[in-house]
Amino acid sequence: MSEVSRCLFDTCDLLEGASIQYGPNSSRVYLMSMKQGEPNRLPAAMYQLAKAQGYGKLFAKVRQCESEHFFNHGFTEEARLPGYYPAMGQGVDEDALLLCAYLAPERQIDSRAAEHKKVLDLARNNLSGINLSKITPAAHWQVMPLDKVYAEEMARLYREIFPSYPFPIHEASYLCETMSDNVSYFGIKHQGRLIALASAEKDLENMAVEMTDFATLPEFRGQQLAAALLNKMESSMEQLGFRQAFTIARAASVAMNRTFAKNGYHYQGRLINNTQISGQIESMNIWCKPLNVE
Repeated sequence: MSEVSRCLFDTCDLLEGASIQYGPNSSRVYLMSMKQGEPNRLPAAMYQLAKAQGYGKLFAKVRQCESEHFFNHGFTEEARLPGYYPAMGQGVDEDALLLCAYLAPERQIDSRAAEHKKVLDLARNNLSGINLSKITPAAHWQVMPLDKVYAEEMARLYREIFPSYPFPIHEASYLCETMSDNVSYFGIKHQGRLIALASAEKDLENMAVEMTDFATLPEFRGQQLAAALLNKMESSMEQLGFRQAFTIARAASVAMNRTFAKNGYHYQGRLINNTQISGQIESMNIWCKPLNVE
């Protein structure tokens, strides 16, 4: 991939000691982790970076105790992850607040609000009586963790499903790099062919994990492959001691929102016009679930 093309992807960097992600595709500055940053300095620094780059949104994941500094700079809460930060000593677990501020007024208008409400209602309705026990994969499915041997095949599948994405998941080298860092990938093979995959992005400091990057080939959709992957991922993360799983799901996707709702995840809010996927900026729903850590 050319350097011109690569520059369109999000960049991960440090800002005032905090971990951020930013880029033109989502036209957004995202504060992922405070790390060594000072909460009283970050909001102004984020505004400065966004204005310099011409971005339309600021998005921050912060501890509830750090949120006042952001509220004072015009941020509002769009969603939260209950108990995301583990208690220290005799304290209690602390929520992660997902805060936003908009530099472009039109960016904060959810033009598909009615559609998104309908999708959410469909996902959450009629859940009583549903058996949330683990799905047993069909005999012809092989649900498995994926290592670097599968990177080329994974990249091809992602290229087919996502014409564009905030990160270069279409490149085998990038997938290998993330495997060496904090991401575990899982897939489903059918007759030797990779037909679906997803990733578990691990926050080792807080023992939380994001279930993300779900992709299924069109001819195999409707067979609950995403649910089978999710169950495999959850059990694997539980064995590693992760406390909480969450996802940031496309608000317009009935299938993905229903998958998480049916598997015991709880809706926690919507990020308006937040993430660029397949050529357009989309609103995203937040779902989370405590994991059964022994």
